[in-house]
Formats: sequence, C-alpha cells, structure tokens
Amino acid sequence: MWRRLFDVWRSWDGTLFALTISLLCIGLAGLYSTSLSQPESANLFPRQLIGVGLGFVILITAAAIDYRVYRSWSRIVYLVAVALLVLVLLLGKTVRGTTGWLRFGILNFQPVEAVKFLWVMALASYLAHAGPPLTAKKTLVASLLLAPLLGLVLAQPDFGSGLILVVVWGVLLAAMPKPKRWWVMMGLVVVVVVLVGSFFLKDYQRGRLLTFLNPQADPLGRGYNVTQSIIAIGAGGLWGRGLGLGTQSQMHFLPEQHTDFIFASILEELGLVGGILILVLWLAFLGRLVWLIRRLRDDFAVLVGIGIFSIFASQVMLNIGMNLGLAPVVGLTLPFFSFGSSSLVMSLAAVGVLENLARQHGRNAPQDALGSIDR
Repeated sequence: MWRRLFDVWRSWDGTLFALTISLLCIGLAGLYSTSLSQPESANLFPRQLIGVGLGFVILITAAAIDYRVYRSWSRIVYLVAVALLVLVLLLGKTVRGTTGWLRFGILNFQPVEAVKFLWVMALASYLAHAGPPLTAKKTLVASLLLAPLLGLVLAQPDFGSGLILVVVWGVLLAAMPKPKRWWVMMGLVVVVVVLVGSFFLKDYQRGRLLTFLNPQADPLGRGYNVTQSIIAIGAGGLWGRGLGLGTQSQMHFLPEQHTDFIFASILEELGLVGGILILVLWLAFLGRLVWLIRRLRDDFAVLVGIGIFSIFASQVMLNIGMNLGLAPVVGLTLPFFSFGSSSLVMSLAAVGVLENLARQHGRNAPQDALGSIDR
C-alpha cells in the first residue's frame, strides 16, 4: 500500500495541487472572517475544516485508483446519481424552499454536488464508447441520459445545479468531432427550449432574471443581495478593510456572506488587490487544467477532464459574476471558498481525479485515442 501511495505522489502534478491549496487557504481565511461576528455561525469554520480533512482523504483515494475503473462502473455511477436525487426528494431536508439535503446526525449531505461529477463520468463514458463523429442519434441518447437528472434537480428546485448539468452536457457534446449541420440543428433546439422554458419559470425565477437586468428596480427587495454585494466590493477599495473588519459583512448587511456572496465579503476585507489575486489563481488553476487535458492520451480521460473543467469554470464565472452584478443570482457556490462540506469534498475529489489523469502524461497512447477527440 505504501509503495502504491509513493508511486502516486511521485507522479503528482505539483502545480495543480499547489494552486488548489492556495485557493483553499484564502477561502478558509475568508470563511473564518465572516464567522467572527456571528455567534450563530461560529461552528461553520470547524465544520469546513472537517470537510477539508474528509476531502483530502477522498482526493488521495481518487488519485490512487486507476481512472479506467470509473469508466467500467459508468452504468452503476449513473444509477447511483439518479437514486441519490430520488432519495433526497423523498427524505431530504428543505431549506429556503429547496429540498436538497440529506441529514446524517450533525452532518448534512447535498447529493446534487456529487451528481455533478457522477454525471461527468457517465456522459464521458457513453461518448467515448459511442465514438466520433457525433450524430443526431448520439445527441438524442445523451439528451435522454440528461433528462432524468435534470428533471429531478429542477424538482427540488435547484436551478443553478440544473444549469451546471446542462453546461456539462453541452460542453462534452461540443468537444466531440461533428458535421457543421449539427451546430445549426442544436442552435434551433436551444432557441426552442429557451422560448418554451420561459413559460415554465416560477415567479421568483423570473424575478431573479429581471433583477439581473435592473437590480436598482427593487433595491430593498429582489435586488437587495446584489446591491449589498456591489456596495461591499466598493467599500473594500484597493487594499481592503482587513480580515474581520468589513462593515457590510460583519454588521450583517451582506446576505449569504459565507455561501453565495463570500467573494464580495472577501473583497471588502482584502480589497481589489485580494480580488485580483483570487482571479489570477483561478485563471492559473483553469489554465493548468487545459494544459493537462491537452496531454492526455485517452478519449474517456480527455472527456472527463473537459467535464470537470466545465464545472469549475462555469461555477467560478457565475458565482463571481453574480457577486459583481454581471450574472443572475442562481445559488451556486464558489469552489474552495463557499461554506458547504458537500461542495468542498466533491471539489477536492475532482482534483484527485485530475491528479489521476495527470499520471497518464507521457505514457504511450492507446491505438484508439488522441485523434478521436477534436480539441
């Protein structure tokens, strides 16, 4: 066992791991700061530390297991994802109108965070098995695989996580070689889905979209969160007020400061300089993933890497965007920053899978690999 762990460590992508640790440390510092003036939230930081410990155990485990195992278990993985979403609807805990948590003693588990990554494995396995070029039939099958997961997530309802599932679906299909007419067909499908879907939006979802377009229309109502977030970011100035000294966050003007709007809370205390540092680290992290993906030697591995990249990239852009008023508030966490053990553990598990894929760098390519994925 120890020899196995040594082999894993020897082939570790140190840059990716260092970037992960850097982002995690800033996130923990920001979370600790937000809990200083909130006695009712004093246990958030210790609970996040427990998530860090569990996450690193799973990270190391995921890095040690050969990635091909995930492909061989893809059908079971998909069924587990569906079962988790059914279970949470039947037995889940409802928080602020969303039935999305399973409670185990003092621990809360949010299944949809695991489902995001299980979906990557399942869809990547199907597309790698089906092979290029992407046809209408293969697109239909991929869409039928998405439908149960998306329907169950929207039933919670969790629009933000449902959006991530759709993003993974779209990005992985786009990564496959395909005829030009496929883009025309998908463009028409997207237009129809958006037009039809707009009629099924609930009032609060329409309100969020209208607030995104004009947050000042209801600054004390639906636009309150975004307005306070922008005020907090502006109050930080260039260097920030210092950890624990942000007035918007410490005096509770900024809502959801430890989850959806933790980026605004950190910028108030660390300023523009701190914000630029965070953005640079995220760009370096995502850039490293691109570097890694371009060196992989297997269809399935490439698709898994692209899928994980799409989750991180979309959640970072949407979360930071809604903190800046540049994206609608859809309730998505900022990976490694926002409070939530489920999100944190699964993000670290994803890094473990990426480290596993990194071990394939430099190996001889299989006969059916590399040329089959257009990237």
